[in-house]
Amino acid sequence: MSTLEISLALLAAAAIVVVGIYNVVIARKRGLPVSGTRGSAESGVAERSEPSLGLSDDEFATNDFSETAAGSSPRTGAQLSEIADCIVQLNLPSPVPGERLVLLTRGLRRAGSKPMTVEGCVIADLRQGTSTEDSPRVRADHTAADQHEEWVSVIGGESYTAVRVGVLLANRHGAINAMEFSEFVAGVQSLAENLAALADTPDMAGVLARARELDEACANLDAQIGIAVDVDEPLGLEDLARIAGDCDCAERGNNRYARLGAAGEVVFSMALADAPNRLSFLLDVPRSAANLDPWQQMVECARRCSQQLGGRLVDETGRALPDAQLDQIGEQLAERYQALEAAGFAAGSALALRLFN
Repeated sequence: MSTLEISLALLAAAAIVVVGIYNVVIARKRGLPVSGTRGSAESGVAERSEPSLGLSDDEFATNDFSETAAGSSPRTGAQLSEIADCIVQLNLPSPVPGERLVLLTRGLRRAGSKPMTVEGCVIADLRQGTSTEDSPRVRADHTAADQHEEWVSVIGGESYTAVRVGVLLANRHGAINAMEFSEFVAGVQSLAENLAALADTPDMAGVLARARELDEACANLDAQIGIAVDVDEPLGLEDLARIAGDCDCAERGNNRYARLGAAGEVVFSMALADAPNRLSFLLDVPRSAANLDPWQQMVECARRCSQQLGGRLVDETGRALPDAQLDQIGEQLAERYQALEAAGFAAGSALALRLFN
């Protein structure tokens, strides 16, 4: 081999090593527990400490909202948001069957710590709410005025006239960084090549600036509020299970429990604290809808446990929480819920669950 060929081979090997190390780092990040702090996009180190009473976020499991794979059934509506995602649309030269799109987009799941979402465009019927692919009679009888384009999740059995791929700009890992954006662009370009379409990807600098602004806005609104019940005798896992059952809390794995809403959404979480004599409760504010009255539900549950166990309501330092202080926290939370609504990502909404994850 010539000197040039040897040099190129060494550079290729080095690139493979770098990609492998990067994938290991990202895999470890994905295993991190959800917390109320939003990490640095460049280093992954937590920069901000959000308002809370200081209970460890690691003690609790919140309701998961990870992106589902393209092709999940049944079909769901649009999830991508101009506020929260960088979106690239691919206009197809001809309609593409859903089965093919499912196969081509199966690898478009994440760019680093940021979830990616794939949606397809169908022609929906305004009178019956169905795709015009459903029936030749629908196509013949309904005029263009009865139809509109609709973005939906990609599934088999449908045909799509366009595709769009989006990547979340920010979550609790921080804003999207240059490496994550590059991974997203590479995935979109590969899909475009397979579909004989053009991918007009945006300028990186502008996307990263948008991401930083969104991350800062979310950090200013993020909050996890915790309270605890201190008791005289140490509590074990059997005690926790019994208490959780009495409080209508469902097991969430790893000895953590949660009160669930009618749709299965988490209202608040409960678990044993590091201290053996402490039962902890956590409200993840942006992930629990205001109409569930989650703060009041959590306080009432904690009070009930305190009475049954002969304990007392405290903060993380062991200081008692009188009713006046609990009411004050409730008032502050009401303001936070209003601020989340005003910002465009109401607590408990699909968008909030994506941003605060």
